[in-house]
Amino acid sequence: MSDEQPAGKDNLVSAKPKKAQWVLLGILLIGVLLYGLYRIVPISHGGRDLAAFAAGPLKGLEIAKDPVPQPPNSFAGPDGTPTQLSAFHGKVVLVNLWATWCAPCVTEMPTLAGLQRAMGDQDFKVVAISVDREKDAAKAKQELAELGKGSLAFYHDPKMAIVYPLKARGFPTSILYDRDGKELARLAGEADWNSPEARALIQAAMAD
Repeated sequence: MSDEQPAGKDNLVSAKPKKAQWVLLGILLIGVLLYGLYRIVPISHGGRDLAAFAAGPLKGLEIAKDPVPQPPNSFAGPDGTPTQLSAFHGKVVLVNLWATWCAPCVTEMPTLAGLQRAMGDQDFKVVAISVDREKDAAKAKQELAELGKGSLAFYHDPKMAIVYPLKARGFPTSILYDRDGKELARLAGEADWNSPEARALIQAAMAD
C-alpha cells in the first residue's frame, strides 16, 4: 500500500487557513474604515451640522452623539411655583446653570442676556437657572436683573434637583435643546453667548 497522498492535497489544506486569514483581514479593514468615517463625519441633528460651531468662543461645545430627553425634575419658575423643562417644548432652549458665587457665571451672564434680547421669541429662549441657596434667592434674583438688564427671567434650583440629572460637571454649564426637548449640545465653562458664532449656532438649531 502506498503512503503517498494525492498530488495537490497539501496545497488545498494550506489554502484554507490562508483564505480564512484574508477574509478576517478584510473584515478588520472594513471595520477600520467605518470607524474612520464615524470619526470624521460631523454629527448632525435633523440635517444641522452643529459640530462646525465647536470653535472660537464656542470651542468647548460638545455635540450630543445620542440625544437624550430632558429630565422631568422640577425647579422654581419666575413666580416661585414649580416648573419643568418640558414647559418649553416647542422652543429651542438654552439652559444655563449658574450661581452668584461663580465668577465665570457672572462674567458670561450679560452675553446670555444679549442673546436673549437678540433672538428670544416664540422659537427660542434662554433659561438661566440659579443654584444659589434658598436664603440667597433674593440676592440672586437681583443680581440676575442687574447682569441681564431685565432680559432674563429668574429660575431657581436651590436643591439642585435639576442639576444632577443634567450631569453638569461644574458651573456655568449651558445645554442646548431642540423643540422636542432633546439635547443637541452643551458647553461647560464660560462662553460669549452673544457672539456671531453663538447666534449662528442658535439659528442652526432653529432651522428644522
